[in-house]
Amino acid sequence: MNKAKICISPIDWGLGHATRCIPLIQALEQLNYQIYIATEGYHESILREALPNAHFLHLRGYRIKYAKIGALLPWAIFFQIPQIIYSIYYEYRWLQKKQKELQFDMIISDNRFGFYHKNVPSVFITHQLNFQMPYAWATPGFQKIQYAWFKRFSACWIPDMEGENNLSGILANTKLKPKIPIWYMGCLSRLKQYDHKEIAGHQEPITFLGIVSGPEPQRTLLENLLWTKGNQLHLKFTVVAGTPKVKEAFQQNENATKYPHLSGGDLVKEINRAEYIICRGGYTTLMELIPFEKKLILIPTPGQTEQILLGKIWQEKKWALCYDQTDFKLSVALNEASQFNYIKPPFTNFSIEALETAIKQLTL
Repeated sequence: MNKAKICISPIDWGLGHATRCIPLIQALEQLNYQIYIATEGYHESILREALPNAHFLHLRGYRIKYAKIGALLPWAIFFQIPQIIYSIYYEYRWLQKKQKELQFDMIISDNRFGFYHKNVPSVFITHQLNFQMPYAWATPGFQKIQYAWFKRFSACWIPDMEGENNLSGILANTKLKPKIPIWYMGCLSRLKQYDHKEIAGHQEPITFLGIVSGPEPQRTLLENLLWTKGNQLHLKFTVVAGTPKVKEAFQQNENATKYPHLSGGDLVKEINRAEYIICRGGYTTLMELIPFEKKLILIPTPGQTEQILLGKIWQEKKWALCYDQTDFKLSVALNEASQFNYIKPPFTNFSIEALETAIKQLTL
């Protein structure tokens, strides 16, 4: 009997869209689906490593670039709108052709607005039902446009918990919901599968682990900031640069190591060694880190409203400390983190049983 085919594609706007698809795809494989992944670049490298049984199809990403100065990010995105529109049109036409060739039974898009087919059940994954625009007055208008576009999809799956006990605040738990079926999936964490206590073993502790990702040039700016300041303070630390294809990014000295990329198990080892985790505060990274109960220091990408809002929410709830990159001082952050009364965030794990139910509802 032939397996049903599912084609899934994450947007290339930060590595988190790819990594949060890993536990979902692993669950789909357990349910005996044949998986096709449409992607390219760093995302493809990470997904190939984690999902050796999947079939890969080359699909160009949106290839968005950020500004070096946070205040200029809205303008940088504005001038790339034609490129974004073209990418949406391109992925839509690409999928129509691939559907004729491969006959998928289901389509899953992680934030790719053109990745759907009118004759195939198509799911849109997002944690941003209430996308925060750079100018607050524009947010309600964008939500109306977004919800109108959602009608092209069969359902919307949200990697968060519904109600007050959630991780993303008003981003995913907004009063006004789309008029298509919604499923709050719980937390998607590729690292949950590892027994971090077993993996920890007897390893030398480090002061902090820096986890870097996101569009350029801000990814490189944070990587250099953590590497330079950590070495100046003569701390023991590790940086994971989020560049899986760039082997030359590996550096090591007496106190510190910088990896271009680490597999899930190796990343868990470094997490367990670290007293503090310093990261952008992208939503997927936050979900993945909760089970480890580490002290988090967040440095949102300058100008990226989603990360800035998440940082504010998480600091208010005492789940993390949050700092602006422009005046970030590593020594000050580590000192304040040592005195901060951290509280563990809620965590409801995504389940294969709920996934099976959600898929059945799509085909009714």
